[in-house]
Amino acid sequence: MYETRWNTNKEIPIMADLWYKMACEMGDVDGIPKPDVQRLEEVESLFLKEFELDNLVFRVATDSNDNIVACSGGLIRTEYSYPLAEEQSLFGWVIAVYTKENHRNNGLAYKLVDETCGWLKEKGAIRARLWSSSTGRKIYGNLGFKDMMDMSKPLT
Repeated sequence: MYETRWNTNKEIPIMADLWYKMACEMGDVDGIPKPDVQRLEEVESLFLKEFELDNLVFRVATDSNDNIVACSGGLIRTEYSYPLAEEQSLFGWVIAVYTKENHRNNGLAYKLVDETCGWLKEKGAIRARLWSSSTGRKIYGNLGFKDMMDMSKPLT
């Protein structure tokens, strides 16, 4: 019923829109600030730039009409593995994981994130990281993601 494939550069605006929807839902679920809709253009530009540099791809799931119904992005970054690390390492970030509501509970997020992690590994990343809403943690845990140092406490 669903097919998965890599996105095209013409689909970057769709990826930015799905990122925005994901961030809004994270805000609803976990009480974090929602993104400003004006950031959408900024995110789209960033996605396009990183895509053209071959640092970013999106794995997408399509329905029988080739409409994108879910996505998972992979972003390559060189960064410190922790604040006092001696040197930087190549890391992969899983970003913008989103499934449209009427296509959820079909294993799409699991499949897309798994395929995205394969791309990150091929690019030489030694670890994949992501930020998760409370509702996504089970899926990511099943894929082998572990909770790390980051914790938060609302101060309101």
